[in-house]
Amino acid sequence: MSGVIAVWSRISRWLTENTPAHADALNPPTTDEQIAEAESKMGLSLPSELRQLLMVNNGSTAKQRSLTGNTRYDARGGGDYSPFPSDFAFCDVKLICSLYTGNRKASIAMREPGSRYEYWKEGWIPVFRKKGVHCGLFLDVSGGQDPAPMYAYEEESFPEPAFPSLADYLSTVADALEGIRPFTVMGRSAPHLPTVREGLIVW
Repeated sequence: MSGVIAVWSRISRWLTENTPAHADALNPPTTDEQIAEAESKMGLSLPSELRQLLMVNNGSTAKQRSLTGNTRYDARGGGDYSPFPSDFAFCDVKLICSLYTGNRKASIAMREPGSRYEYWKEGWIPVFRKKGVHCGLFLDVSGGQDPAPMYAYEEESFPEPAFPSLADYLSTVADALEGIRPFTVMGRSAPHLPTVREGLIVW
């Protein structure tokens, strides 16, 4: 079992035991054909860690519904399918492709490709995002690193290094869920542990 799959198993097991609504919102695996179609449209190959993860669960965007009587749903900007810190959802392969191609098109239209301040550079693959806003985490495959490093992005702010890899990010999440250590982003963010409220995770 690879490192990213081992740590993902910890997360999915915790969700199943503690927040079944989050576990239920995980999609079934993607297929080789779906990945190949996305890669063709994007003009690049998905990094190995992301490919492995998608072949277990193709994102956390299946349900996109609130729990009956859950007053936090609208405030979260997500719900049962956004169990990650900052209310991020795990993008499925179709959404990854749509976000990447859309952001690249906007970037090319707004600024000459290659500029340091380019809106969305070639090789920035979105993996986690907050619903309805330009904010999330992407893997940068432009430098050919394996595993690919992960960056945090948001509107009107240049992306910043967040985690050395997808596995590192998931390990930090899993540790926080299991109460081993608080969640932080490269040691910068205030450390915190999640709680469960009305059946959903609160970070």
